[in-house]
Order: sequence, then structure tokens, then C-alpha cells
Amino acid sequence: MSKSLGAFLSLVVIAATYLVLIGLNHNWEIPKSHIAGIVGLLGIFFSSTAIMMSGSKATAESRAQRFILGTAVQMILVLFFVLIVKYIWKDSFKEFVWYFMSFFVVMLFTQALWMLLKVRKS
Repeated sequence: MSKSLGAFLSLVVIAATYLVLIGLNHNWEIPKSHIAGIVGLLGIFFSSTAIMMSGSKATAESRAQRFILGTAVQMILVLFFVLIVKYIWKDSFKEFVWYFMSFFVVMLFTQALWMLLKVRKS
């Protein structure tokens, strides 16, 4: 399995685990805000992972540039997404943010791990 495919699959596995945990917590009546959070965060992480993992013969400088670009795009999109959720689902925002940020940290750690593995192999 290629490193890029492994990175994308690990993000999907984490999202599925998150969905199961939310489902168990809410008796399988998952709030729309959490489903939107899963879909939104997967889209954000897929796009930033694609940016970071692109290129076959990258130099150390180009890897650093892609990492900075991917992280910047990711942070801007996450802040924008949380702002949208704040205005759409005001009543459940506090609970959503706790779950969303824990999900975000786990996804960020996984993405950084795959990036480090790719750098070490090359």
C-alpha cells in the first residue's frame, strides 16, 4: 500500500470510529451538526493531505513549503467551518466544539505521522 493511500484510509478509519462513538453517545440519533462535522473535516483533511503528499521527487524545501501550505489551508478552512456551525446550530455548539476539536486533534496527529513516515522513507 502506498503512503498516500494509507494516509487517506487512516483518516477514513478515524472518521468511522468517531461516528460510532457519537452514535453510541446519542443512542444512534446522531445530530446533523456532528454528521456535518465529520464530512467537513474529512473534506478539509483530504484536501490538505493531498497537498502535503503530492509530488514524487520532492526536496526538503518543497516538502516544507507543501506542509506549510497544507496546514495554512487546513486551519483557515477549519476556522471557517466552525464559524458556519456556530451560526447554524447555536443550541448545540458547545457540545459540538468539544467533539469536533478532539476529532480534529486525532486527525492532525495522524496526518503528521504519515507526513513524517513519508519524509523518513525518502
